[in-house]
Amino acid sequence: MKTITAEELRSQAKHLGADLCGIAAVECFSGAPAGFHPCDVLPGCKSVIVMAVRFPASTMDGSSQAAYTFVRNRLADRMDAITFQIALELEDGGNCAIAIPSSEPYEYWDDGRRHGQGILSLKHAAVLAGLGRMGKNTLLVNQLYGNMLWLGAVISDVDLESDKLADYEACLSDCRLCLDVCPTKALDGLTIEQRKCREICAKCTEGGGGVYTCNLCRKVCPNRQGIRLPHTAR
Repeated sequence: MKTITAEELRSQAKHLGADLCGIAAVECFSGAPAGFHPCDVLPGCKSVIVMAVRFPASTMDGSSQAAYTFVRNRLADRMDAITFQIALELEDGGNCAIAIPSSEPYEYWDDGRRHGQGILSLKHAAVLAGLGRMGKNTLLVNQLYGNMLWLGAVISDVDLESDKLADYEACLSDCRLCLDVCPTKALDGLTIEQRKCREICAKCTEGGGGVYTCNLCRKVCPNRQGIRLPHTAR
């Protein structure tokens, strides 16, 4: 088995196009729900390698939801290509590694609540890997890139040391912009009610194309493009 270091993994992730890469040891996931722990996916998992690619900031300045949808889908494809390649290279080195899908399909789906859950919560994994903090809009917020990130992960039996947790706050304490702007009031500052969000977040046009029609909770965040000091928040 080839020995690989955390720094080598970060370097390779960056070479493949990731803007961020962090690591969380499997012990960090003690609070994961039953059935959604990394070891439920890969028995013997020791590390979760979490990566992020950034949204082009100008995406949020346009009025076209078709353009936003294109960027979102392109980022999902790009992230899946990165995690796929990282998993292959870890396997080539003699390790076991599984790439986690960066979006659908859901294996778990509650039709009554219209609630989907991935095999691993990428946002929570990113927090545990030191990539940021969870915002009131339930999006990961990073110090440099704000909430303009798309996440992916690889779980592996390679034994790596965890990165430190982020030591900054994702949101201003009295900020309610994302909570108040949500048309369906799907956010409460801690969680999101997916059924309400799904009522308006996507639609199929008459031409048959799927479009993501609401991103207000991402757009109005004062820290959308990075953590800002309270007196400079916009």
